[in-house]
Amino acid sequence: MNQISEVITTLLHYKVVVRDTLEYTLAKDKYEEALFNEKKRSILVELEEKTPLRSILDNSGENGQKLETLIRDWYAEVYGEESTILKLANDGLRVDHAQHLAIFKGVIPIHENVESMVQGIINDAKSKGLDVKRVAEVDLAEERLYRAVAFMTLTNEMIKLFNDYNQARREANGAETAASKFIGNDLGEIIKLIMQVRASSRLTDNAYMNVQDKVVTLVEHMTGRRDLPAGKQFPEVISETQKAIGEYVRDVEPSFRDSYGPLINELVEQARANGNRIGAGEQPAKEEPAPEEPQEVEGEPVEIDPRTGMPKA
Repeated sequence: MNQISEVITTLLHYKVVVRDTLEYTLAKDKYEEALFNEKKRSILVELEEKTPLRSILDNSGENGQKLETLIRDWYAEVYGEESTILKLANDGLRVDHAQHLAIFKGVIPIHENVESMVQGIINDAKSKGLDVKRVAEVDLAEERLYRAVAFMTLTNEMIKLFNDYNQARREANGAETAASKFIGNDLGEIIKLIMQVRASSRLTDNAYMNVQDKVVTLVEHMTGRRDLPAGKQFPEVISETQKAIGEYVRDVEPSFRDSYGPLINELVEQARANGNRIGAGEQPAKEEPAPEEPQEVEGEPVEIDPRTGMPKA
């Protein structure tokens, strides 16, 4: 593994840790405490030690500072000792499922920004004739799984909020209430994040595009931009969309798992051989593409209709 591949692999690992935080938006009987502790450690260790991410941020001026602030603020809110979202207790890890939005609003922009770094390094390496084929392939596998899991968890959240919104309006005999408006605002935030995942994707294969199209179509149904198919109601359309996403997750996960594990093991062994040092931290700034200005939400703007509390059609 050459040095530039080491750099990419460490950034790839960071993306995986960030992505795996989406686990806590899924309802489970129990969350593994050891995995939580490892994710919690890994989020900050890349900022606190001499790592490729640390080096890139240090050499990226104001944009690097903004991304670091985003990461640290998100860590404090989700993983920090005062967090009310994830909390270790005597009976295990407790997750407040009413605060999923805070998880999404960190995972999506952080992952997208680090992926931009990775693509910049890969493109630069290729232009110099350096062999990064293997790590590029693993990164592509991670890209597929990330977007699959992001669509799955964001769509689940959108469906829940959509149902909660309609229930709140029914209970108020169709009137807008503070509760329905609050839910509508959260729904708008989730839709913007879905559009960010779509806008940032570099995938063009038909398997992915089919899932993306189904998710965006469901958004359009829920916001009144598209009529439901003839003879179908929301439950059927929702079920079809969730099924398509689930099948895609199951299809792309093995490819990522089988390629990522050996790559990480090789990085660990090479680091041990080098005295537990990854040379990436000493790379000159010109070798490291600076991140673009981090943005919390990108993609199609979604405005909230003040009359309904729902995203505007």
